[in-house]
Amino acid sequence: MKNITLKNKGTLRVLYFSLFFCSGFSGLIYESIWSNYLKLFLGHAAFAQVVVMTIFMGGMALGSWIAARYSVKIRNLLLTYAIVEMIIGLFGLSFHFIYVRVTDFAYFTIIPKISSTQVIDLFKWTLASIMILPQAVLLGLTFPLMSAGIIRVFPQNRGKSLALLYFNNSLGAAVGVLVSGFVLIKAVGLPGTIVTAGIINIIIALVVWLLSHNDSYDPIDYTIVKTNKEIKDLLPERIFAVFLLCAGVTGAASFIYEVVWIRMLSLVLGSSTHAFELMLSAFILGLSIGSLWIRKKVDNLVSPIKTLGIIQVMMGVLALSTLIIYDGTFNIMAYMMAALSKTNQGYILFNLFSHIIALVIMLPATICAGMTLPILTHYLVSNQYREDSIGKVYAANTLGSIIGIILAVQLMPLLGLKNLLALGAGLDIILGLGLFLYAMKKFSRKSWIIITTILFVLFNLYVSLVQLDPLKLASGVFRNGKIDLDDRKILFHKDGKTASIDLVAEENESEFIILTNGKPEATINNKAKISLDEITQVLLAAIPLSLHSDAKTAAVIGLGSGMTSNVLLKFPGIKKLDIIEIEPAMVEAARILGNRVGIPIDNPRSEIHIDDAKTFFASRNNKYDLIISVPSNPWVSGVSNLFSVEFYDLISNYINDDGLFVQWMQLYEINISLVSSVIKALSGAFKDYVIYETAFDIVIIAKKNNVIDELSNSVFDVPEMQSLLSRIGVESLQDLAIRKLGSKRTLDPLFKQHVIQPNSDYFPVLDIASVKTRYLKQNANDLITLRTIHLPLIETLEGSGFHDDTLSISEKSYNKTGLLALGAKKVLDYFRAANSTSTVDTVNYLHRKIVRDIKSIHHQCKEEELKTVWLGTLHAIAKATLPYLYPNEMEIIWNDIESAKCFSALPEETSHWFYLYRAVSRRDFKNVLKFSSLLLPEVSNKPSTEIEYLLTAAMLAYIALNEQDKAISLFKRYQNKVKPSLPIRNILYFANQNH
Repeated sequence: MKNITLKNKGTLRVLYFSLFFCSGFSGLIYESIWSNYLKLFLGHAAFAQVVVMTIFMGGMALGSWIAARYSVKIRNLLLTYAIVEMIIGLFGLSFHFIYVRVTDFAYFTIIPKISSTQVIDLFKWTLASIMILPQAVLLGLTFPLMSAGIIRVFPQNRGKSLALLYFNNSLGAAVGVLVSGFVLIKAVGLPGTIVTAGIINIIIALVVWLLSHNDSYDPIDYTIVKTNKEIKDLLPERIFAVFLLCAGVTGAASFIYEVVWIRMLSLVLGSSTHAFELMLSAFILGLSIGSLWIRKKVDNLVSPIKTLGIIQVMMGVLALSTLIIYDGTFNIMAYMMAALSKTNQGYILFNLFSHIIALVIMLPATICAGMTLPILTHYLVSNQYREDSIGKVYAANTLGSIIGIILAVQLMPLLGLKNLLALGAGLDIILGLGLFLYAMKKFSRKSWIIITTILFVLFNLYVSLVQLDPLKLASGVFRNGKIDLDDRKILFHKDGKTASIDLVAEENESEFIILTNGKPEATINNKAKISLDEITQVLLAAIPLSLHSDAKTAAVIGLGSGMTSNVLLKFPGIKKLDIIEIEPAMVEAARILGNRVGIPIDNPRSEIHIDDAKTFFASRNNKYDLIISVPSNPWVSGVSNLFSVEFYDLISNYINDDGLFVQWMQLYEINISLVSSVIKALSGAFKDYVIYETAFDIVIIAKKNNVIDELSNSVFDVPEMQSLLSRIGVESLQDLAIRKLGSKRTLDPLFKQHVIQPNSDYFPVLDIASVKTRYLKQNANDLITLRTIHLPLIETLEGSGFHDDTLSISEKSYNKTGLLALGAKKVLDYFRAANSTSTVDTVNYLHRKIVRDIKSIHHQCKEEELKTVWLGTLHAIAKATLPYLYPNEMEIIWNDIESAKCFSALPEETSHWFYLYRAVSRRDFKNVLKFSSLLLPEVSNKPSTEIEYLLTAAMLAYIALNEQDKAISLFKRYQNKVKPSLPIRNILYFANQNH
């Protein structure tokens, strides 16, 4: 078959450049997807990003070196390039299959046999390297092969060609990052995205093969150009060494910048996966713009070494200047959060402006960085050095990048963000000054010394005077748009290897907050007032201990403030507690906090392990009675993997047969659909689960082999625990039981009907969507309506009876359900007091009004009042009392109302509502059906809320009477007349599953 020829060489050239754009597009998809895969294996997004960048750059360096060594012996470089692209594509098609089997083998076969954590880390890093290094080496071959091949085909304007190739490849990479993160992963998951990249590589290979497989070009016979006096006076070997050093040092500096900027911008934009993709895209876009700008100038540079010196100094200066600009980005984000609407359009603009902020920080210095390689490679190719010099320079640059990445990660905790950025800038400035000294032979050494001294003094003044505002760093402006936090005091700050950790005090040290990259992880009050977060932290330990009082061993994933672990250790039955925390700086902050508020995190029965959860459990291979998972919010990059199918399948192997797994999850900044994706993921690994409300959060407790037992009084029998529980408004078993929202039997049908797949490591729906729900300020508080609806919904679906006949709720209750129940008790107290008003003043406004309305209806006997006032009061009483009071308690209220002198004169509809509510309180479901049926036919004249309630009551009655088919039929009759609420959907899906 003859090769395809294009008469217009310009068209052919454009086609090759377009193909190299596609190559860059797919190449950065690989880097992005490898980060996602390896953070599953290595346990943290920051570690994964470093490993991927290191191996990616290392492989690229090795590939470039191989190309440099052998390219001069290859007659058809473009054909070789096509073969390499084909192999890369085949690797892409098979990567997911290989990854799953290799990591499963590691977790279940190799890691359990290794006792040393250091050896495990070495093994994981080595295995991660083996999985992606071959593709990285092949990717490293592409630029030298394509660039040298293009120069052979188009020997004119070599510098411009090299710059354009670098531009197209970098631009493709910048676009690839965004398309991968915002489009492909959402559409086809991680496996589909990496397969897409593989298909692109295969298409590139086929097109290049069709264009070039019959071509044959000899390596170009380069001659030394000695018209430039600067070049004539320098030894070629020294020039080459200088250029390799330049490539390496600038590569190291550039990646120090990248690591620092990503951490800095995470504090402004948030540490979500999408934010990281925006930052990475901005970094690469700067490189591409730099290469594009230099393309027309590189062939005509009079003194390339002088030019490089200027560029390096400018790069260092511009990198340092980001410290000044950076402070203003917090103000921009605050303004943006206030100005943008919480809508889908607002979210698009939020990402757009986030990208602009990243560009403002990264673009100036990265544009300079983008100029260096085109100048270096063009200069060498044009002045005696063979085309293999391209690969050698590229190899030196990527080797320097590896060194920069490693330095940045290791030095981050020691130097902090500002000083680490200054280190990178110092490298560039010193390199630039060195190039001046080396190139400017006739330049006055005295002048050079003066310039160097001035730069040195200015550099040190700048670094010492410019400070990052610690309050802004810890503000979390990307969530609340606030930076005016003068009432805060920073007690601890450290830029750790995986995150920046802060401990701040508010309101004269009455409240303490631990933050990760500006996001609060735990809040503790130091005075009588408690934080809502404390309620959750205590209940995460107390509820499972109440359900499994024989627990002896426990593990907690995520240290936070240390309160959950501290509560566990108050229980005398717990003999061994393992605490798994991935960031050492978090442990330091928790210790400082513990010393201030009396929550010690060190205990003879506990041990803190710096590790990721998956590796910890796989390496120890121990089983526990309780495993409590308290990670950060799932929108934080890498965290959603602790809410996935694969994680729950893995963790279930390390729970004893009667043991419990406990999962924290928030109801704020999320929606019911995403909660469903998590419950679906968990449900497959456990036979039963129950969900309890805390305060804007839920606790999911799961058991793998049996149904979960009832709550016990065990936690109230321990004085220290009783004291802790009393402080958060939990003084009896009822205070715990009232928080129950349902079990697997009742809730699984509801969650399964949501059109969303279970959250998976490979289809990360939670990671992708939760950052948007955070921005939109959505919530899943509708789940609480399952408990607060004035029908015995949970009780009926669960098939549970009464354990008490008197409501006993703490006067200090803090959660919504508890407060409403307390109000119901106060209303009941009024009726018990036989018209006494002694308790009315202690009730909130809503319940005071109800009490007064009840008193007044006894005297409102006019016809119009009987039609309107009575019905409204009945509805209010039912909503306030039915969800919480026991049947015998409700009888007191109904008897009082029925004793009103004009009760017998009530209109028929109002009378039906009264008897319906009384039937509900008595669990008399035949009469519930009777009166709801009498009220339902005239639905056209009723408010939608009344229709919704009547439909819910009738459907629930059918369920109680074991007539699920009738419940389904009734819903079908009225489905067009009312928007199904969560309780209606719960009943409907329960009926569908059980009919």
